Amino acid sequence: MELTVEWIIVRHGQTKWNAERRYLGHTDLALLPGEEALLRPLASELHGLGFCAVYSSDLRRCPETLQRVRPDLIAGARFDQRLREMNFGEWEGKTYDMLKDNPFYREWIDHPEQVTPPGGESWEHFSSRVSGFCTEVMSEMLNRAEQTHDARDPAFSLYPPRILVLTHGGVVRLLRTLLLPGASFREYQAGTGSMLRIPVQVGRH
Repeated sequence: MELTVEWIIVRHGQTKWNAERRYLGHTDLALLPGEEALLRPLASELHGLGFCAVYSSDLRRCPETLQRVRPDLIAGARFDQRLREMNFGEWEGKTYDMLKDNPFYREWIDHPEQVTPPGGESWEHFSSRVSGFCTEVMSEMLNRAEQTHDARDPAFSLYPPRILVLTHGGVVRLLRTLLLPGASFREYQAGTGSMLRIPVQVGRH
């Protein structure tokens, strides 16, 4: 069977390090005070939408964003470490200006697939965990649809094939490349509090 699943992918709201343009990977910062007002447009976009599953990074800025935009979904959300931002190691908390004269950093900027931040995460590990999450979710959606025999069955309509993912900028960009054939990681930037909608056709042959 074939099934179209709509992915709604949200980047968390702003933290202090985001505002200061510092690298923020696995460091577990809260949202800035007053972020509710800046997240109102996102809350409006998500208002009234039904989801068959909600996934979130376990780092607090993602659950805190969900709490502000759709508090009704918190209880049923699944918190998954695979949705964490890349770990930037020794570059966590640093800005571009602090690192720009470091040749190793320059090499990483140009070739992130080949260079790993000191004490941080390799591109191979980052992409593997995110793609593993993506594959697992699609398989789960197919299994759920097949159990009803028909995606139009009323039993399935109680859980529309739409999922919500709360995550980080780098993960948003990587998911986009995995879900949209031909998309480039470099060509897209996800702002804090932004939302991306991607309908994806999945099937078993």
